[in-house]
Amino acid sequence: MGEFAAYASRMLGLRLPDDYAGFMESHGRKLPEDPVHNESWLRGLGSRDFVVGTTLAFRSTVPKFRNNYVVIGYIGIKTVIVNKAYEEIDEYTVIDSRDGSIHAVDSFGVSNRLAASFDEWVGPELLRATLKERYASNLTVIVFDDELKAEEARLKLLKLQREGFVELEDAVVVVKEADGKVKVHQMHKMTRKGGVAGSITGLIVGSILLSPLLGVAFGAVTGAVSASLTDVGIDDRFMKDLAESFRPGSSALFTLVRRADPERVAEECFGLGGKVLVNSVSREREALIQAFLDGVSDEAQE
Repeated sequence: MGEFAAYASRMLGLRLPDDYAGFMESHGRKLPEDPVHNESWLRGLGSRDFVVGTTLAFRSTVPKFRNNYVVIGYIGIKTVIVNKAYEEIDEYTVIDSRDGSIHAVDSFGVSNRLAASFDEWVGPELLRATLKERYASNLTVIVFDDELKAEEARLKLLKLQREGFVELEDAVVVVKEADGKVKVHQMHKMTRKGGVAGSITGLIVGSILLSPLLGVAFGAVTGAVSASLTDVGIDDRFMKDLAESFRPGSSALFTLVRRADPERVAEECFGLGGKVLVNSVSREREALIQAFLDGVSDEAQE
């Protein structure tokens, strides 16, 4: 049992789920003591003192608050109707210590289930946050149900780069052929310090190698690639999503973009298809990319 888990057990009298306890051991120092008034590093999560203090406060002041719940973060203000009048109350994130599920709980103790586990709930945002820390450029991963579509998308981006609308750091295509063979097509030979482990190619190859659903595709995993994945923050959820999306007869495009004209990119790639697996900027940007790949216009989104 780690330091945070032991502290929470002593103060709250319960055992924290392993995925959340492990997260706090690794990232707890990045979280604020007061996420209500100070922006949190990740999804409104708070430090260990916030967790213990707020949970004890809820236990003593909110009659409906369950003893197996632990307050782990702050969501924001929501509007409810009380005695036929609108009232604004705070809403918090809690974890159920019995099964590890995540819930939203308001100041009255009314709860709403958000996810089956902490890893499921925090996974995409944790990946996004760690990618932003590692890369100054924006990382985007798009999977296509066609062996040729990823290369078609890359050619469009290279065309936009020649025209001055995009500045690419890297763009790598991975193809999984109908017979299950996997091929990696790099944009250029990597020469940056750190070699393949420091490049997006290392990220791709490592993700595929370490995915239990895809198995070994390129030979043995090197220590350098494994270390690169750890630094980047690639987690099991990401690799599982990649593996499930990356079926025989499909392809994926991994890009690192320093800057881009979003209107020209959207115009060039409108209706191209594909599924956005992750975008390191924001969920909103990810949704916009998915919309123009799906061929959905701005008017249709409104």
